[in-house]
Formats: sequence, C-alpha cells, structure tokens
Amino acid sequence: MRLSPKNKIFCALDFTELKQTCQFVEKIKENIGGIKIGLEFFFKNGIKGVESLKKYNLPIFLDLKLNDIPNTVSRAAKNLLELEPEYLTAHLNGGIEMIRSLVDIKMKTKIIGVSLLTSLNDNDLKKFGLEINSKSYVEKLSKIGYEGGVDGMVSSSMEVKDLKNKMPKDFIFVTPGIQLSNTNNDQKRTSSPLEAIRNGSSILIIGRAITKSNNPNQTIKKIISQLEENGN
Repeated sequence: MRLSPKNKIFCALDFTELKQTCQFVEKIKENIGGIKIGLEFFFKNGIKGVESLKKYNLPIFLDLKLNDIPNTVSRAAKNLLELEPEYLTAHLNGGIEMIRSLVDIKMKTKIIGVSLLTSLNDNDLKKFGLEINSKSYVEKLSKIGYEGGVDGMVSSSMEVKDLKNKMPKDFIFVTPGIQLSNTNNDQKRTSSPLEAIRNGSSILIIGRAITKSNNPNQTIKKIISQLEENGN
C-alpha cells in the first residue's frame, strides 16, 4: 500500500473525554492521514463516541484488539463494523478460526492482526514460558494472520523489515511505538518515523509525540518534511 507521507500518519487519540478529543482532532485534522481510537476513548464514549468523530471524514483505525472465542468475537464485531471503520484490530494469538470469523463479516473494513505488543520483548516471552525470541514469535503469528485472511498486521519496524518480502505487496504493516527522541515510556520495541518507513511500514501510529507536543501541527509537519526529504 503506497500512501503519501501525510496519509501514513495516524494520530493515536489516547484521551478519554469526547470534548477534548474533538477539539484536538479539529486542530490537527488537515495534517494527518487518520485517527486511531483505542480502549481509553472507547470504554468511556463507546460507539456513540466513535460516531461523533466520523464528522471529520478521517479514516478511523479502531484499535480494540479483539480476542475471544470465534463466536463471541464475530458477534461483537458486527456492532463495530456498522461504524465502517477503515481498520479494526484483533489479536492474532486468538487463533486462525477467530481471525476467519472476523474476515468473513468484515465488509469494507480492513482487519489488522496484532502480533506482539511493543511493550513486550524477548524477556517477557521467556516469562510466559515461551522459548522463542520476539522476531520468531511475530513471524509465526504473521503466518496465522495471512492464512486467516487479515489485510495487514501491527508490528514494530524491526519485524516489518524481515516480514515485508514474505507478504503480498498490498499487505498493510502498521507500526506503533513511533518516537521522535529517546523518551522513557512503556514501549520497548520502538523506532523513529523515518526508520519505520524505511523498514517497510505502511502506516505510523503516533500518539504522545503529537498529543503531548506544545505545537502538535508543527511536530506533524516536521515528520512529514523528514519523510518527504528522504523520498518516502
């Protein structure tokens, strides 16, 4: 999937209050490619909150990371799909049948599989009792996702680099954990915007670097400029 630098940037709206969220989107809407809605916002505002954000005519990345038995996931997803989000996420470790239960009813929405959260690394996998590194684990999950029919997957740019040539050209790689500096936070497998794009990421999920910025639009324009200067 080939997008312009601007359209590769999805801002993670990690707010809870609807008014605050709408005010922020109004401020940055001309400079981004889409918005990511996560659990914080959804648990407070629900489906009506998502409907309120549709007025901005931006692609919506509904990041709820569905994970349950196939029947439960498909029935829950039917309500979400009525919102017609551009993307909807589900954990790949829910298994191929769960993934297929979503793909079968997705309509126009693209199903994006979540591999390994960027807050986890090799040490965490060992604590889970898994004798496998994060690279191999993500690769195994990517196979489950591809066989299940997902349109793309969420993965750190480190894994994207290895997976890019193993997937169809139109496969979507979504990369969170995007940072503009070495900021201490809860994410371990991070990268800069340029590094992620060079490694093959299709969409960049950028949250705190934008939402905590004193000048969000200036920050976004700086990212776009950097990508454009490097031919991305």
